[in-house]
Amino acid sequence: MKVLCSGLNVVDLLVSTPKDLKVGHKNECDQILMQGGAPAGNAACGMASLGHDTYFLGYVGDNPLSIVAKSELTNYNVKDDFLIYKKEASPAIAIVQIDDQGERTVLYSIKDYVPFNPVDLDEDAVKDFDLFLVDGYDTTINIHLLEIAKRHGIKTVLDMESADMDIMKTMLSLSTDPILPLECAQNLSGEKEAANCLKVISKMTNGQIVITDGSNGSYALENEIVIHQPAFKVDVVDTTGCGDSFHAAYASALLQGLDLRNRMIYGSFFASQVAQHFGGRTFFPDRTFMEVNCPIQVEH
Repeated sequence: MKVLCSGLNVVDLLVSTPKDLKVGHKNECDQILMQGGAPAGNAACGMASLGHDTYFLGYVGDNPLSIVAKSELTNYNVKDDFLIYKKEASPAIAIVQIDDQGERTVLYSIKDYVPFNPVDLDEDAVKDFDLFLVDGYDTTINIHLLEIAKRHGIKTVLDMESADMDIMKTMLSLSTDPILPLECAQNLSGEKEAANCLKVISKMTNGQIVITDGSNGSYALENEIVIHQPAFKVDVVDTTGCGDSFHAAYASALLQGLDLRNRMIYGSFFASQVAQHFGGRTFFPDRTFMEVNCPIQVEH
């Protein structure tokens, strides 16, 4: 099945931050690692690892960050047919500080990032795809993709963290499967609890909403009943990319025809495996690993 992922293209520099960090001095770190990053890029790598024919849409230019970003995608077997050369384009860059509890602090710059222009996309080239996964950052092209998907009956997974309120509502209304972190859901709904957020936001879209809340798990509304999928308990090394991994595995489960509860289990379990490694792309389970180890509920 063919998947197109579109969104902010980022290169991450991951740093294990010492407990006794001395500001203004040199500090030795256990690990410093360079990887590709950002929601759609990480999700593309995760979906490719799960065996899907996965493509990433974006620009690359004449600079070291473009070389790293492209190689990071292709190393995970993400196809580069929709990576378009634009001399002045550059991925964004982020410094991800990870503490000894696996929690992260992100510093980033999008100074030289060039948003993707819809005129550079041929609708005929993507109209037969099975799923689009888009983020809430590169919004002009991603709204365009959601509109294409609606015209052609393509499933869409939306990974939206924050944006202008009208843009968020537009993207939400167009997506078949919007997945929102709790903070975004709170901003959209004006509610605090996940269950109340779901009830308000469900009136804004016909899509299947899922709300994620880190170590507290994920929530969805099915037949007016709130479903809660707890996060799997593991020894967390780094939470970088865990949300992106949830989206990737949820999208894979959607393409595999799993029901809502099992999509949430599949996403949560996949993310828990990623969390046990330093870096959001260091380890992705493949389909065989998931089939053997993921405890999805089989209907009898």
